[in-house]
Amino acid sequence: MVEAFELIGLIYDSVADASRWPVFLESFAQATRAKYVSLVIGDPRWDEFAFACRCGMSDEDLRQYLLFLDETDPWFAAAIGAPEGMVGASHELWDEREMVKTPMYRQFMRPRDWHYGMAGVFWVTETSRSVIALLRGKAEGPCKEPDLSLLRMLVPHLRRAAQLHGELTSLRSQRSAFTDHLDRYPQAFILADAQARVLFANAAAKKIASSRDGLRIEAGRLMALSSRENAPLHKAIREIAAAPDSPRKRLAVTRSSQALPYQLLLMPIQSSRAVPLGVSQPAVAILIIDSETTSSPDVAMLRDLFALTAGEARVVAKLVQGRIVEEVAADLDISVLTARTHIRRVLSKTATNRQGELIALVLRTIPSEAL
Repeated sequence: MVEAFELIGLIYDSVADASRWPVFLESFAQATRAKYVSLVIGDPRWDEFAFACRCGMSDEDLRQYLLFLDETDPWFAAAIGAPEGMVGASHELWDEREMVKTPMYRQFMRPRDWHYGMAGVFWVTETSRSVIALLRGKAEGPCKEPDLSLLRMLVPHLRRAAQLHGELTSLRSQRSAFTDHLDRYPQAFILADAQARVLFANAAAKKIASSRDGLRIEAGRLMALSSRENAPLHKAIREIAAAPDSPRKRLAVTRSSQALPYQLLLMPIQSSRAVPLGVSQPAVAILIIDSETTSSPDVAMLRDLFALTAGEARVVAKLVQGRIVEEVAADLDISVLTARTHIRRVLSKTATNRQGELIALVLRTIPSEAL
């Protein structure tokens, strides 16, 4: 029983760190006197979460198997075609007398003394099957009840591990896509919690922080270099994090280089769980605008992507630059009432509720080279 608990522990260790799967397979092989063990999570042909790990097969063995024998492997076909929860010995899954006649056995298994085995199907979806299988020498004899009982004990834990593997892979994929996308934007973007701890900073934000020209990240927290400006910054972050329906805030941060101040747009995030960064605490999105370098989104592209009029697209471009409504009106030589009317229409067309959501949508949609 201790041996089984050790194997179960290794299974869950491997969920968080896939490099631990070989350790589990090696331990499982020792417990069952196996020469070869394979683990497949998902179907590599269809499932984006597919993962395969093998113990006891050299790289050359694998190359030969994949090149010449995988389509004629009756052992794999029998195991992969079984229903979820099935645990069976090789002699239960196929006729041993027929097995020894197959090219797979004669050319591949017999030279390696792979004769008896067992398999367990631990998770089945519409597009994939997850299976663990082992083979051992003829002298070891068929897999019997102690071996099968051990595998039956492991199957529900392997199933949960496969589900967690898929969930973690999906989250990591989303996070990678999210962070890679934001890293390509020239605009500096930071995601912070209520204590101003930086949960994410894109490449542009890291560059600004490292220059220590007005802003820095110290001990993981976003800080203004000026203590006079740091307190209002942290107060605004706390207020927005505490009330996700609060309006966005705008702060200016002076720079020691005497360049124009950074303009910070602090925007609430309605649900931090929607951010693919594993964030569960209240979070605030912070856009850092450098008035000396920030470019404007391409107006023609905005029109095409969101079915905007020319006037609406020009207003959106100004908002993305960090302008407030009054500044937008002045820049475009229109009334504040007209600017607000354009914004209301754009929010309706883009199915967004706030200017912050609209800006975030534009930043997610417009390629960085068009900004």
